[in-house]
Amino acid sequence: MKKGLFIFLRVIFVIGAMLVTTYFGFKFYYQAQSDRAIQKSLIAENISFIGNKDAPFTIVEFFDYRCPHCSAMSKLVDEAVNNDPQIKILLRPVVLSDEESLKISALVLAADMQKQGSTLSLHKEIMALPSVPSYDTVKAMAELKNINVEQAEKDGEVFKSQITKNTSLIKEIGFYAVPSLVIGDKGFVPQGQMPGINELRLMILDAKKRLNVQ
Repeated sequence: MKKGLFIFLRVIFVIGAMLVTTYFGFKFYYQAQSDRAIQKSLIAENISFIGNKDAPFTIVEFFDYRCPHCSAMSKLVDEAVNNDPQIKILLRPVVLSDEESLKISALVLAADMQKQGSTLSLHKEIMALPSVPSYDTVKAMAELKNINVEQAEKDGEVFKSQITKNTSLIKEIGFYAVPSLVIGDKGFVPQGQMPGINELRLMILDAKKRLNVQ
């Protein structure tokens, strides 16, 4: 009887140890994958940005132009950064809502091919809108900037793969919703409600200290 109980307990212990090892193995794997994806997101090559391109500290802003909360986060980040010359904000549009979102993002990115600075200008105007924009709304905004929309739509095809990569990137990081941010070296997704301005500023300060950005 005692021998049978001993064998049973031993089997339970072995199974438990295997489960714990598997859990931590998967946890380590997904954390490593997330860390690699965060580092990829910080690469600024051919990415639209706000601020000083040579700034030593980076915030990555993942957003969907058809997301009802992304404009609020955009305004919050701008306010928290407050033109700090040490910080640049990389803009990575993604598509988590619908096909119109992809068309809007491609059009906005293509605008710079006709007129330098138009992409950032359009982005800021879209984020300042009181409601989620339609594609027709964004086309009208582009036309007011003397952008040839028909040409921009053709040019925008080359940016669709970049937008798709951004969408895959946030999933690799572990984000499944927008707005979401990478602040220095850590990811952040609001849980339930937007952070306060002071909370966001503290996250930036903590990341600067962690990365030794003076």
